[in-house]
Amino acid sequence: MRQLRILLAVGGLTFTGLLVGCDMGMGPMMGRQALPSSFENNGERIYFTGTSASGRVITLSGGHMHVRMHGGSCASCHGADRQGGTRMMPWFWVVAPAITPEALFGNHDAQADGHGDHQAYTVASLRRAIIEGIDPSGQRLDDAMPRWSMSGQDLGDLLEYLQGDHKHDDTH
Repeated sequence: MRQLRILLAVGGLTFTGLLVGCDMGMGPMMGRQALPSSFENNGERIYFTGTSASGRVITLSGGHMHVRMHGGSCASCHGADRQGGTRMMPWFWVVAPAITPEALFGNHDAQADGHGDHQAYTVASLRRAIIEGIDPSGQRLDDAMPRWSMSGQDLGDLLEYLQGDHKHDDTH
């Protein structure tokens, strides 16, 4: 019985220690950025808010639900600058990769961009990654990457935004 209490105490302290570094609020994961006040297009709005210009919420169709606790958008994990680097809760060893045009469509470097060992994305393979959670080589993405369900127009707008080299400027 004493060993069980010690084990529970150590486990509780470990769990508490892991949570100390986490932003448990409803904002963007790990407090990396604030939401912009306006958006240039529907794709940018979806990226930052997880809602379309029509007000429809982009819904999860698979993957873990943790993203909804932290803002429910691409930016929640991949950041306003799209450089990734956010450690994914509750698996702190999983890090969101960069999703800049170079990281997605350019010269793919599995070590540098965190995308794993596969070829560069095409628009079709990125569409499949977003909707089905499958990378360009046909492998399943980590379950920390949600699978999203949205209209064809919204998906097209998001893909167009991801292909552009947008530097978000909160002055527009």
